[in-house]
Amino acid sequence: MAQMGKKITYWIYEKLAFAKVFLIFWILLCPLIWRILRILFSRKYVDKRHKKDVSIAFFHPNCNACTPQENVLWSAVKAIQVEYDNVRICVYTGDLKLKGEDILANVESKFDIKLQPNIKIVYLRHSKWIKTFAYMGSIWVGSEALVRLKPHILIDTMGYGYINLIFKRVGTCKVINYIHNPLVTLEKLKTRYIVLTDNQYILTRRPPSALGISKGIASIYGWTGRMADLIMVNSYYTKEQIDGIWQCPDRTHILYPPIGLEKLMIRADGAWDKKSIYRIINASVFKEESNHELILQALYKLRSMLNPTIMNEVRLILVNLSTEEDESYINNLKNLVQKYNLSDFVKIYHNYIHANRLEEELIRSSYGIYAKVDDHFGSDIIAGLATGQIMIVHNSGAAKNELIDNDEDSQNGYLAKTAEEYAKALKEALQLTPAEKRKMQKAARRTAEQFSRLYFQKKFLELIESVFETK
Repeated sequence: MAQMGKKITYWIYEKLAFAKVFLIFWILLCPLIWRILRILFSRKYVDKRHKKDVSIAFFHPNCNACTPQENVLWSAVKAIQVEYDNVRICVYTGDLKLKGEDILANVESKFDIKLQPNIKIVYLRHSKWIKTFAYMGSIWVGSEALVRLKPHILIDTMGYGYINLIFKRVGTCKVINYIHNPLVTLEKLKTRYIVLTDNQYILTRRPPSALGISKGIASIYGWTGRMADLIMVNSYYTKEQIDGIWQCPDRTHILYPPIGLEKLMIRADGAWDKKSIYRIINASVFKEESNHELILQALYKLRSMLNPTIMNEVRLILVNLSTEEDESYINNLKNLVQKYNLSDFVKIYHNYIHANRLEEELIRSSYGIYAKVDDHFGSDIIAGLATGQIMIVHNSGAAKNELIDNDEDSQNGYLAKTAEEYAKALKEALQLTPAEKRKMQKAARRTAEQFSRLYFQKKFLELIESVFETK
């Protein structure tokens, strides 16, 4: 009887949290009525040069930032500029203090993308509201964008989803979404879930309020997301999440983002002879999610499995990619190296290092090792593949589904979960013949080439063509 009472109480709290999300959503919508009326009676399109002109707007309030999301934005803009001469492009941005020419100059400096200057920058004064109420504030910002300028086609390169409601239903635009990270995942919709604590998997129960809020967000996120005409996602993992929540798999396509590794690849091509035979690298943020302890445990076990002559030459390089140092984590990492008696085999760069120095370390290393669980994209792994590293990575997430190939003719690395599996994979990799090693390095490079800008732009243009034809 007591157990039944707990279940009922849990259900009630979950439903209350669910209802709270919907209440917030409708409260946000009500004040927008006056804006919606302005949009409906407005014809404020980009000026047309002739009847066949099409206006495209990119919704990207942080367009002046320097992250993979901005690389996607400007690579897409460049592709459209090159392919179409009847398209007028505008970009919605919240960077109010910057002039358009300054933004384009920053793009060329940061991403090596030279754009034509005929891009209209539309400034959004309320972009700071986006993160309010689990990104539902983007509906407000989207309505401001439509009031300022109404395009024929809207491309949301941030992947908010909620703004589809405004642009599709009110603005009658064609809508394209590029999703980097789903706002809510299928895992958060489960009552019970698994957490990793001290390298142990523990089954725990989600609080009812958290479950209710996640279900509420997912319900609205899916409803607005389904309004898109075309959806692009950055990985198999993201597609799996979006297919489950948005439920329109026929309109959802995987398009790997450009990582901007072309120069690194060219540099690596001229330095194959500089690779250290037994050098292993892990370049990741120094946080618990990177699971460095599992890597150190594997190296400890490897000592008893590998020929001592080879083992004495093995070096594991740990590079911190965090801009802010976590002193507690770094000290714990050093203590683990002492605990496993690995001081002679491990070198730690705990300070954030310059990009050129990081590239040198990546190029010098013959192997890469990563243990992050369910990494849904794996940019660190891709950088290693680009320099021809043979990867030993966690058997989950993007590594399992997309990045690591175990087929005999195209193998580019190894998958592992436990310290024992990692140690066995390391032993096999370190004992490869020069011919076997070179074959795997070439396979690694072929995998990384899927994340080049040229590959992204070619497939992006192929996908959006159907939307252009119907406009």
